[in-house]
Amino acid sequence: MPSVPITGKVLVSIESAIVQVSPPAWYLQYEVRNLARSVIWLVVDESLVLRRDGSHIELSYARGKMQPGVQVFGYFDPKVDKILPGGSLQRSVGITWPCRLSTIWNAERESTAPPGEYEVVVRVGFALTAAPGPPKVGEGVEAPVLRWQKETVSLPVRITILPYTSSLEN
Repeated sequence: MPSVPITGKVLVSIESAIVQVSPPAWYLQYEVRNLARSVIWLVVDESLVLRRDGSHIELSYARGKMQPGVQVFGYFDPKVDKILPGGSLQRSVGITWPCRLSTIWNAERESTAPPGEYEVVVRVGFALTAAPGPPKVGEGVEAPVLRWQKETVSLPVRITILPYTSSLEN
């Protein structure tokens, strides 16, 4: 499936989306292609930021802003993988419903999107260097990463969330 180039010549596309019945889950494979003439560094932290707006869901693997009130005991640069000019990298992800999330990056610990059809996109972060620069005087710990990172988003695919029981109901 084609993708929308949000930033330059780095494209992300969802290559496959499989819905599992029991337990209800999604298995997605996406590809990031570097069409630029220089190396890019793909953010490969395993931190998922899930955003839902009605029937639209974004699965973001870009480094996001921490939630208000999060206390950090150190801030680490994102893990990255190198993609050469003209190269690509495939990534796979499995999401079980309800979806457990990190409250460092998400407002809720669990996504309980209701069963139904959704338009789903994947967002990725990448950069032109392997690591962000140092912080500027007076800025927060995450500012260098957010300044360094660029992002791109795939075109949507339709995926069904099948009925499930929330772990909060158990």
